Amino acid sequence: MVSGSETSDFPDRLSPVFVRDLRQGLRAHHFVWVFILLQLLALISTLVELALIQVIGERAQGEALSGMFQVVLIVTLCGILPLTMFGALQNEIGPGRNIELLLTASLTRWQLLRGKLFVGCALSGLLLGSLLPYFLIRYFLGSLEPTNAFLLIGAVVLFNAAANAIIIGASGYTNYVGRCFVIGYFLMFLLISLITSLAASNFTSATGMRVFEVATIAGIYACVAILFIAFGLQLGRARVRLFENPIDPPSSAVVFILVFATPFLIGIAAAAGGAIATLILLTLLILLIFKIDPGASKKNRLKGLQP
Repeated sequence: MVSGSETSDFPDRLSPVFVRDLRQGLRAHHFVWVFILLQLLALISTLVELALIQVIGERAQGEALSGMFQVVLIVTLCGILPLTMFGALQNEIGPGRNIELLLTASLTRWQLLRGKLFVGCALSGLLLGSLLPYFLIRYFLGSLEPTNAFLLIGAVVLFNAAANAIIIGASGYTNYVGRCFVIGYFLMFLLISLITSLAASNFTSATGMRVFEVATIAGIYACVAILFIAFGLQLGRARVRLFENPIDPPSSAVVFILVFATPFLIGIAAAAGGAIATLILLTLLILLIFKIDPGASKKNRLKGLQP
């Protein structure tokens, strides 16, 4: 018989930060209420659509309800739920300073940030996965296109991760007004970058390669989301910089400048070379933003801590 001390609900290879924050998140009241709200909305929308199909025999009303639910889904998973990470880093670098304990356990700042990002994405993934029966019912009713459903789910997953990363990065600021300003700043330029990316689709509309165009434009939007995930994580890394490596150069200003310049660079690339040039540019920006701090080696960290 295995004793209770020898059993674990999570494997040991998972990050301790991820396990700790996931347990806290699953027990949080806001997660439970958001879960219940989404289930009620999905159930009501499905029942009303079934009634309309049986009584009226038209699916237009059901499609309208589906569109309303998609808006609620996007707002909830890409707006409301990420806001629960508003104080994510304050537990570590704020009063109490858990960061010293984490660093003593040989955890790097990247492991800390990735763990918190994965927790936010995991909680959102649980909510999204719980809606699978709703999507299946709509599919068997014939009112759901699988391609559109996969595109919607992919977009929600990516931009939920981007919102989580941005809010985690902003949570490193102690001032509430400062956090709100940083979140607004990043989200504003994320929206401008997405709007600017529409120029790339206009420049490729004459190619005639529909499948290639769709894949390229989807890749552009995915790269924009990944780029802002990197921006958010780099900002959070800068907030815990002094607690890990005192000789590390500050990079917060560099991140803000790159965020500001991103829409302009996308517009120039779209005008010069269309979607392909835009995709190449975004890939290079992603590589660049991670090169700001790819993660200090153990040798460099020990060197930085020497007097």
